[in-house]
Amino acid sequence: MAPTTRSMAHQMPPTSPDHHDDSDSSSDPDSDSGNSAFEDDDSDTVRSPTKLTYSLDKLSDNFKTTVRDTFNDPPKIALQRCRRINDTYAFQMTELVTRSIRIRAPSSSDASSRFSCSCRQDGNEPCTHLVWLLDQILEQTLYKREHHESLTMTASGFAEEMGDPFDSVANYHLDVLADGLHCQLVDPEADSDDNLDTQRILEARELLSAVYHVSPEDYRSDVFTSPRMGKKILKRNDLDYTIFRMLLDNHHFFQYFLSVSRSSDPINDPFRKLSQRVDHVMRDLDSYSTDPAHSSPPSSSAVSQPSTGGLAESPRNVAWAATHLVGCVQLIRSSIYNRERPLELRESVSAARALVHILSVVVSRNRDAHPGATRQDRNLYLRLIGDSSDDFVLRELSLLPEAASQFRHSLEDILDQLGVYGASPSYIDKFRNLLARLRTSTAGTSLKRPVQGETTGRGSKRMK
Repeated sequence: MAPTTRSMAHQMPPTSPDHHDDSDSSSDPDSDSGNSAFEDDDSDTVRSPTKLTYSLDKLSDNFKTTVRDTFNDPPKIALQRCRRINDTYAFQMTELVTRSIRIRAPSSSDASSRFSCSCRQDGNEPCTHLVWLLDQILEQTLYKREHHESLTMTASGFAEEMGDPFDSVANYHLDVLADGLHCQLVDPEADSDDNLDTQRILEARELLSAVYHVSPEDYRSDVFTSPRMGKKILKRNDLDYTIFRMLLDNHHFFQYFLSVSRSSDPINDPFRKLSQRVDHVMRDLDSYSTDPAHSSPPSSSAVSQPSTGGLAESPRNVAWAATHLVGCVQLIRSSIYNRERPLELRESVSAARALVHILSVVVSRNRDAHPGATRQDRNLYLRLIGDSSDDFVLRELSLLPEAASQFRHSLEDILDQLGVYGASPSYIDKFRNLLARLRTSTAGTSLKRPVQGETTGRGSKRMK
């Protein structure tokens, strides 16, 4: 994520012939012909390190230069932590010195978010740190995007398509954003001694397991099943644990380790990361649902629309969760279509696994999560499948028949559940047609049993 990682990666010595050279892999996202910015320094179109493309037509010449310089030679930044302080989202990062950027909610006299960075108190144009951070945030929060279309950079340092940056983060939610940014979320109410960063622990496991070519779930269960953090970082006779603690303790070391990881490693698998995002969103929805404060029915507008233009983050309700899940499916579809090369089989399998996981999660939520004006406001399954005419997830799975065939048993279980819960006849027909295709797929001879967390019980078949 951090620009530090890209510059460090290019400074690494060549790998020896006895080791796998990741530069030969067509899966390397940095191996395409495009660099962070286009070759022509005078072009009004630039590409950021996150691979988003911006049009600079509306900027002054001075700020065009700033943006080009930021994306051509990104600041060597490691995000440390983020938190919300009243009407402000604060991000702490380190370069050579610590920087602090604040995104303040619009005020009565200001129609848009206000920004500040500790590197400069004055100046009419955004600094490189702000441009870099807003690009990172947009890459996480922008679900509806086509990679071949340029975003319009504004003089405030962010794309028009982002909308108001504060509202964008408020609707997305800072805790979900922090995961994607590899940034620790500060909980002011938590005891710092007991406040384990579960996402950093998960990603440290992904990084270390890749060194040994084992799945993260199978790596060092003695350390990661119930992690206990002592005060000492160094553990005698256990280098793996020592490095694990260093990854948790030092943000720059984590970013450096991330920078030298392979594009095929679990931590760099975009579909695995989307599955983790879905799990995070579901935890937030469950937490919201069990909160007694949300036991009384809100107004129809409160449950159907995200809150914008205010200080509060949007409620973590069914509508909010559905927006994330639909967005994740859109990103997977975009990754399939908008590529300079086809997905490799391992990538296709990962994408199919994520799609089946999303489908399984939704089907398992056929219940009222909280009060709401309509049953679609209360029930995630009804909102996305039961009462919907869309072909949720099915269209994307149909694009990956060989990979999806490896999850046919899981999909058959899900179809059985749809027979119990009820879905539109067209959705059921499309699901059956998909399964028929998967049964005849060339990969259908080596089917896998359902992956962990996707199993659904077989029930009696009943159509509504």
